[in-house]
This record gives sequence, structure tokens and C-alpha cells, in this order.
Amino acid sequence: MIAASKLPEFLWEPAVAHAAYVRNMSYTTSLMNSTPYQIWHGRRPNVSHLREFGVPVWVLNQGQNIQHKMLPKLQRRAYVGYDEGSKAIQYYNTATRNVLTSRNYRFLTPSEPSPPEEILVDPEDQGENAPLSEGEEEELNIRSGNEKCTSRKRKAVDADLDMHEPRKMRGKQVDYKYLHDPFPDEEEAGIVTVEKEEAFTVIPDEENCHTLRKAKDSPEWPKWERAIHAKLEQLERMGTWKLVDKPPGIVPIANKFVFMKKKDKEGNLLKYKARLVAKGCTQRPGYDFLETHSPVICLETIQAILAIAPTCKLLIQQMDVKGAYLNGILKERVYMQQPEGYGNGTGRICLLIKTLYGLKQAGREWNIELDTKLRRHGYVRLKADPCIYIWRVGEDFAIITVWVDDLLLFTTTVLLMTKMKTDIKSEWEVTDLGSPSKIVSIEITIRDNSIAISSCKYIESILQKEGLGLADRVTTPLDPNVPIVLNPKGNVGDCSNSFARLLGEVQYIATTMHPDIQYAANRLASYTANPSLQHSIALKCILQYLSGTRSHGIIYTALPQDSDFYGFSDAAFMNAEDCKSTSGYVFLAGNGAITWCSKRQTLQAQSSTKAEYVTLLEAA
Repeated sequence: MIAASKLPEFLWEPAVAHAAYVRNMSYTTSLMNSTPYQIWHGRRPNVSHLREFGVPVWVLNQGQNIQHKMLPKLQRRAYVGYDEGSKAIQYYNTATRNVLTSRNYRFLTPSEPSPPEEILVDPEDQGENAPLSEGEEEELNIRSGNEKCTSRKRKAVDADLDMHEPRKMRGKQVDYKYLHDPFPDEEEAGIVTVEKEEAFTVIPDEENCHTLRKAKDSPEWPKWERAIHAKLEQLERMGTWKLVDKPPGIVPIANKFVFMKKKDKEGNLLKYKARLVAKGCTQRPGYDFLETHSPVICLETIQAILAIAPTCKLLIQQMDVKGAYLNGILKERVYMQQPEGYGNGTGRICLLIKTLYGLKQAGREWNIELDTKLRRHGYVRLKADPCIYIWRVGEDFAIITVWVDDLLLFTTTVLLMTKMKTDIKSEWEVTDLGSPSKIVSIEITIRDNSIAISSCKYIESILQKEGLGLADRVTTPLDPNVPIVLNPKGNVGDCSNSFARLLGEVQYIATTMHPDIQYAANRLASYTANPSLQHSIALKCILQYLSGTRSHGIIYTALPQDSDFYGFSDAAFMNAEDCKSTSGYVFLAGNGAITWCSKRQTLQAQSSTKAEYVTLLEAA
């Protein structure tokens, strides 16, 4: 809240108090149909007085010497909270840097913009003195009467208003679940808007069909159709939904099929895969979902475990959970249309019982289900990385790394590996892939005393897509004789977003596998807002460098048992653009890099020694 309102950091105390005040009047997961305020006071809270932290508020200058009558009586301040036990507010005075309290204030910026006044324009030009029809005259009388009543009653209502008491309203009672509804008018009125067909792209590959229509028109339709029927049978077997009559006022979310060809690290086709995905973009926050956060394993953790595996003589296996997101239990009532192109024609809709791919809370519910069942079997969650589970017995141990539905299993003995696989198969339907070959576009090659990782196929796919498969290779990621500068003012950069997309793919390679291009990728990332032709050429230079080093990787070898992790750090003092230094560090284990970084420092170091200390702090 402080960052969004651009207020000083020392206002953290009123910010925390305001957040607690708002949370006490909001629904929580522990109290499904009530709020903490309602449980404590026995009545619903009135939320009409709530304002956003840091919004402008005009406060009356009371007890202050006004030099002239024509000067303003109000001063603009920043709202920071309500004074508990009174009708006053707390505001921040930027001139004195103090938090004060006042009862005389006004929020001149409305929380919700009022709709413009409707003006009826008759297509026939009848002039200003045209006679009114009987209906128009009656409507004019009603409006004038309402305006007079409103002006007489406003003072009495303001005097008796208690912002902590629920306001009595005529008509339909407001449901607190629909607060901040992105589209309340269309759904309440039963109006369904027709959206353009969206394309969910899983892999940027021309071989994949992105829509059901394209799949039916392709010569591989019989194989795609078998994949669809297999997915529908799995959904029915797992009890993902049940068909119900459409309740009044409910707009079910749409869905579509996503198609993908699954390949191994050599590029050989393994199977045709179809997945039913819900369009979670139409879910309403606070009603269709609450929390969405789901942890993901750090790639550095996988690389660290792979680095110690040859030294500890660990056995490594890989398993894949079939339909991982379909195992989560849905807590909210979410309605969905019948599968695209495979409805039964009854007009009924699906009441989801379990999570489905595409729902915003699907990843979170699957992680909760996974954590609950693994803990039941005695596995302990690692505090440093919530997607690592360890099971110990004496000197032996077993490790499970979780990347959504891909599981890497590490054990010291064959007996522990058998036990781990039995535990996992007893809870979920899995595919035993044996020795790992690929995970998260990282190719794994296991030898007797070493493990090698690389991203050769992923780099080749990017080079082929950019037409650089046969491009000339260079020996450095950036040309040291060509300085990279800002795009001059007035020059329009690349607005097609192709530069940012390609740079994101290069940064992923730099983060996961190639520390040698980390500096070059991060240097170009600072020009993403307005890239010039020079930046695009430099980005293609990185791809040419990757073309010559696509087969390079990281090799972890077996070392003596007492070997430790070690690392190096360095700093480049003060660049020419903003006088900030650049930090760089790398940590190794098993003679291979496991984590690295190269980034610009956030502060200006006054000397090279201070820049080195900042780098050491970041590396630690």
C-alpha cells in the first residue's frame, strides 16, 4: 500500500492498522459466511465509508491563522486510516511530516464514478418549446419531486449517520460476495457477452493444433480424437464434475481443448495429448476464487541436488502424475459449460467438484492435496524450499522434488526407492518414467560418476523459429567494440513486443543453463521499454553465440565426501549511463555451477570497495 500510494516508509504503522481494519470487515477463509466484525459485534459492518490507503482527502484548516478570506479553507492531505472509536480520520501532512486527526474532511474523489446523466434526444427536431408527451411530463414531475425531497432530507441523514452501523436500503439487499465484481451488470441481468475465440498456445510449434476446429481439419484428427476421449474418460473416472440444472442468475465459465505433442529430449514423438482447460480469465475474485498462490521449486534447488548426487551415489528416478490438477478439491462453487464440442444437448451445466486446468486456484489446491498426503506418509517439507520433501531413516534418506506434476526421486538405497514409489502410487495415478531424461526443458544425462545437464533442443527450437539455425556463429555474446546505448529521444522503438518475447526466452536460458550469457541478457533487458535496431541486432548476436554453444552444458562430477559448496563474486564499478555498479557471483558444487547472477546494483556505490561489499551482501 505504501509503495502504490508513494508515501514515506515510516508510515508502516498506520498502513498495518488500516489493513487490519479492512480485513476485520472482509470475508476470510476461516469464516465462510461472516466477517470478524460481524462475529464480534453481532451485526454486519457498513463498508460505505472505506477508502483506499493514501487517497487524497481535503481537511478543514481549524485553529489556524488564515491570512486572507479568499484563500482556500481546505488543504489536500493523504488519508492513512480511521480513528478508532470516533468518526474522525487520520491524515498525513507532508509539510510537517506528521500524522494528525480531523473530523472535518471531505473525499472529493468518489470511490466509484457516478454514471453520466441521461439526456433524451428525440430524432425529430421539435425545438425547445415542443410539447411534452404524457409519459415525459409524468417523468419530469417525478424527478423534480425527488430532487426536492433529497435536498430536505440530506442534512438529517448526515447528522444521524453512524459509519459503523449497517445502512438500511430499499430494494434488493447487497451481497458482500459481489463487491468489486468485474462484470456485475451483464451477469445479474442474464446477458452473456460473446467473446472472440482465444488461442491457448502451449508450445510455440506449428505442429500443434491450437483449436478444436484446426484439430478436426488436420490429417491427424483420429489421433487427436483418441486423446480427447481418453481425457474425457479420465475426467469422468475422477469425478471432476456433476451435471446440474442451471441455477438462475448463474453464468458458467467457458472451456476449450488444448492440444500438444509430447516429445522426449531427442525430439521423438511420445504421444498425442489433449487437455480440457477452463477459461479462468472469467472467474470473479472473491466469489469464484479466493487465494491463488502456489509454490514452485527453485531451479537452483534441483541443480544443487543433482550436483551432490554423484558424490553421494544417489539413485535418481522420475515420475509424472497424470492429471495433477484434477486431484485438488474445489472449495468454491464454480459452474462450467459442458466440454467444447462434446455436450449432451440437455442444456445442463457442470458443477465442478475438483479443480480443472485453467482455474486460478487449481495450482494451489493441487499443492495442498500433495502436501497433505505426503505428510501423511511421513515426509517432511523443507523450509527453505516448500516443494522439497525429505524422509530419513538412520543414515539413509529420500528426497522428492516437485515441479507441478513432475517428480524427481532421489534415494540412497534401492529399498527406499521402492518404498517411495509405492507411497506415491497408492495416492495418485502416475507414470513411472524410470531414469530422468528431461524436466522443465532441461535435458539430463546420467553417467557412472557424473551428471550432465543442457538445453540443446530448447535452444534449437528458438533458433529454428527465428530463422537462425544456419547462422554464422560468434565467440562472444556481445561485440566488445560496439557500445550499447539508449534509443535516442524521438526515435520510435520496436512496438511489436517481439523483442521482449525473444529476450524473455533468452533470459530463461541464461537463468537455467547458460551463466555465460547472463550479463548480456540482463544488459539488454534494461532497454525493453524502447528498444532500437541496435538492441535487436545485439539480441540476435546472443542467439548466434548460443548457436555455437547449444551443445554445451554443466557437468557435475563425483568428489570426496568432505567437499563443500564454494563461490566467487565480483563487481564492475560505475557504468556510464546511471553511475551504478554491476554485481556478479556464481556458486559451484561438484565442479559445476548451481546458481549465478549478474545484475545492476540498486544504489550508487561511492567507491569500488563499497561496490564489492554490496556484491558480497547480494551473494550471501
